[in-house]
Amino acid sequence: MDEKIDRRVVKTKERIRDVFIGLLAEKPIKSITVKELSDQADINRATFYLHYEDVFDLKEQLENEVVGQFEDICSSLTVSFTDEEFIAVFIRLLEFIRSNGKFCSAHIGVNVDRNFFARLVRIVTDRCFDREQYTSYGFAFVLAGIVGIVLDWVFAGMKDTPETVAGHTLALVRRIKA
Repeated sequence: MDEKIDRRVVKTKERIRDVFIGLLAEKPIKSITVKELSDQADINRATFYLHYEDVFDLKEQLENEVVGQFEDICSSLTVSFTDEEFIAVFIRLLEFIRSNGKFCSAHIGVNVDRNFFARLVRIVTDRCFDREQYTSYGFAFVLAGIVGIVLDWVFAGMKDTPETVAGHTLALVRRIKA
């Protein structure tokens, strides 16, 4: 019996999250109500409140899960990464972004959440870049370039393979660093 209840809870939370991500892609979080979310998820508001305090708590929990998974992927990178290590991790990051496409698109689309995006960028930069290898302008340039490539890839519908994007990105970073 417990297994059945657990699966229902998981399915309910997934439905709530899917509806929330869809709404977040359409409008700012301040405009999303628990009633609207509950109606679209076909649950009552009490069910929502069993799992979350409000829509901001839901957003925070989702972001923390994504950040945790993102950190796990980046954990193998070090400042002195080889080309092969960079490619492997960057591909995993792009695959992660693709598999969480709706969530990532909602967070970088019209209703961009700069704080969330900054958390992800900080994880990568703290692990992967020795700021002393670049001038401050050089570092800013490389970072903006990588972020721009990822954003462009997402906005273009993630059509290119992660391998292609990672290869191009590494080639550009190496040229700038040289």
